[in-house]
Amino acid sequence: MSELESQIQALDFLRNTDCRAVVFDMDGVLADTEEFHLEAWGRLVEAHGLEDGEQRLSEEMLELIRSTFGQANDTIIPLLWEKAGRSPGDALAALSLEKEQCYRNCARGRVRPMPGIEDFLGLLKKENIPAAIGTSGPEENVSFILDEFNWRNVFHSLVHRSRFKKGKPAPDCFLVAAEELGQPPDKTIVFEDSVHGLMAANSGGFTAAAIASTHEPAELTQYTGWVFRDFRSLSC
Repeated sequence: MSELESQIQALDFLRNTDCRAVVFDMDGVLADTEEFHLEAWGRLVEAHGLEDGEQRLSEEMLELIRSTFGQANDTIIPLLWEKAGRSPGDALAALSLEKEQCYRNCARGRVRPMPGIEDFLGLLKKENIPAAIGTSGPEENVSFILDEFNWRNVFHSLVHRSRFKKGKPAPDCFLVAAEELGQPPDKTIVFEDSVHGLMAANSGGFTAAAIASTHEPAELTQYTGWVFRDFRSLSC
């Protein structure tokens, strides 16, 4: 199926995929964070004079940022600086820290779980299916979301950017998570919203499931047959 317009029973989905573990990307899958990340990128671009004019992010710069969703800052920042004819040089790590701190400031008290996700997490717990977070974001962002949502005891493994070598679309992030969950990739579902994340799941041999929060469903169907608007499409 390309897009699930009607609900599917979550248990049927888990059984059809022979699921024994689940790995969730964080931004756009567990948490509705897109507006806060875009706000933070806009402030970073403005603070460092990458664009002229009143608009923080031009359509061209915004399109570039959206095209990098799922990737890490050490990939995104050089692309932004290159677009402005500059190089971040030795400031790359500091710029990354600045952007993520800005994101957390923007999102604090405002960020919300993705629709339906808490019911689905409750079902996984009931069915004794272990869950992990696998994200390109830093450890501080993972801790931030866990605290905002009171999810400290929900996940069996937390895999952030400092815990794997190659970023998405390489599968390293998800492979680390699956190993810690004690299940092989072919028995593990990866929920992703980004093209790079779905590519990573596929290349690692996982069952990829897409959440169409940052892309239209039609853009994701070439990467997986499981495309959901959000977790409300998985009836628990």
